[in-house]
Amino acid sequence: MAAISNEEEDFNEAPAFIDMNSAVEVDVPDGNPNDDEMMMDDDARDEHPSKTEGASSTTAAPIADQSKATFTSHTDAIYAVASHYDASSHTLSIASGGGDDRAYLHRITTASQQLTQQTIPLTHPHTDSISCLAFNSSFIAKDVSGKVQKNLLAVGSYDGAIVLYDATDGTLHHVLEGPSDVEWTCFHPKGGTVLLAGSIADGTIWMYHVPSKSCMQVFVGHEGGVTAGAFTPDGKWVVSAGRDGTCRVWAPKTGMSKHVFRLMEQMGGGGDEAGPGLTCLAVGGGQDGQLAICGGEDGNAYVVHISGKKLVATLPHYEEQPNNNTGASNATAATGGDDDMEEEEEGEARSIEAVGFCPPNIPGVAHWCATGGVDGILKIWNMNVTSGGGTAQLRQRCFRDDSDPERPPAGITRLSWHASLPLVICAYTDGIVGVWDVRVGKMVGTLSGHADMINDMSTVFVESTAVVCTGSDDKTVKMFEFQP
Repeated sequence: MAAISNEEEDFNEAPAFIDMNSAVEVDVPDGNPNDDEMMMDDDARDEHPSKTEGASSTTAAPIADQSKATFTSHTDAIYAVASHYDASSHTLSIASGGGDDRAYLHRITTASQQLTQQTIPLTHPHTDSISCLAFNSSFIAKDVSGKVQKNLLAVGSYDGAIVLYDATDGTLHHVLEGPSDVEWTCFHPKGGTVLLAGSIADGTIWMYHVPSKSCMQVFVGHEGGVTAGAFTPDGKWVVSAGRDGTCRVWAPKTGMSKHVFRLMEQMGGGGDEAGPGLTCLAVGGGQDGQLAICGGEDGNAYVVHISGKKLVATLPHYEEQPNNNTGASNATAATGGDDDMEEEEEGEARSIEAVGFCPPNIPGVAHWCATGGVDGILKIWNMNVTSGGGTAQLRQRCFRDDSDPERPPAGITRLSWHASLPLVICAYTDGIVGVWDVRVGKMVGTLSGHADMINDMSTVFVESTAVVCTGSDDKTVKMFEFQP
């Protein structure tokens, strides 16, 4: 079993989702004697400088930490988190990975009404940042073969390695040969024995059969990096979104492309640097579960019907702001200016970074979807669409009014729908997690604690309680709870 470290973890109070009367901390020696040295290594921190460098030296007000648990194992920004809650053992598992080329498995467990927390350093020696993580634990109970499969954690890195660990104790299971610069990974929803991984560098998608440790297919066709991908909920198709502005549907059994949605070709897409691309993807929308939504760097979200092979809606998320500063514009034009830099900044401000469909079991809003952008706006759309086409209606425009007016608005990096309530949970670039009631467009909760941008967020639900796990540029992993 891998070594366990508890020295660095900070628990503000016992998590409410675990019923307990007392808590104890297990002190087991860490198997990595260099961790302390890594945490004191200033050179490692210089590789990813703080986004607040150059800001005013005025002492900022202390941040109220509303998290239930904080993990400080990492020595650099955290880029990926994943979580899973096992109700039978009352165990919350949180995986994290970041710019320090390290991955950790954090576990919060109760047994005999005693709470223990563990941090397990995952042992594979990566040579580049950890980019993505995925548990198969939610899917193994649905294995059609009848055989009980292993609870696994997949760790993907920009060094091209995809490493599988036992999700219960962090033991190394297998290292898969993968594409270069692995950007994302996910398990098949029927059994959790098939794994997908996509490359941000060469545009390929690899599919593995985990029990046999073999590569089943390599999907080739994207003309730029693949930014996101997923199996459809029924497991019949693979859907991917790329920097080339296309959303592609693949047949897992044959590896062939079923259809290509050229969503942004008119904007100059078609190559890694030819124009704005797609940034994010969600599947499983619509009455028949056949809708997919892609967010774009051009400020639009695109909803497609997979089996109908149609673009059914374009959602204009970004709102053009009037520019009255004509003097500055004229001066820039007269001197040659930094037109390329201004265009690049404008493009970044348009980008949609998170999308998601409402779960079908929530009355009144079951056909809604959400888009979140760098502009800090959350938009809620009513998708009354089928394979034959339909309409998309903007229902809510949600914008925080608590941000510093002297700074640009905090952008949205991730969003997640509540599993049973009409709520959307958003992670922001200023380290805040916000909870919105989408029926009225009002923020009903904020969760603070991070001192910098939240790069990734994973949410699980224990009855109506949302357990929100986040990874930040401040080098910490935090666990929050939101109870409506």
